[in-house]
Amino acid sequence: MKSYMLGFYAVLLLWLLVSSSMQDNGHPGSGCLTTTDTKVHMKYLRSYKLQHKPLFPVDAVRFLTIKGNTICSDPSSPWAIKAMKYLNAKKKPQSGSNTAHKSVTAAPKKTSTINMTRSSAQIETQTSGRK
Repeated sequence: MKSYMLGFYAVLLLWLLVSSSMQDNGHPGSGCLTTTDTKVHMKYLRSYKLQHKPLFPVDAVRFLTIKGNTICSDPSSPWAIKAMKYLNAKKKPQSGSNTAHKSVTAAPKKTSTINMTRSSAQIETQTSGRK
């Protein structure tokens, strides 16, 4: 009886792992079963996820549109390659943006710590000189 229960729990755990790996954030449902030649304007794309065989029936790129639709494309198609490059470029922060400037400005300065250490040493020298 115990071996049957262990087998049941092993199958249940395996099923949970497989089902959770097939549902990615932002990409609802299971993987693509086939690929299509559907093309949309790149501004309507939100993200993409690559899927590979043996976990899925076909190699594909799953594009998620801003309306929540999934487009399954052949990863070697020129449109899919261009769309992936477009989405990758959207993710990267631009070098001249304000966010990069803010992160540099917000970094703590080491000079204040050094100045505090020097001030402590000067106070010790002054106090020891008065004795």
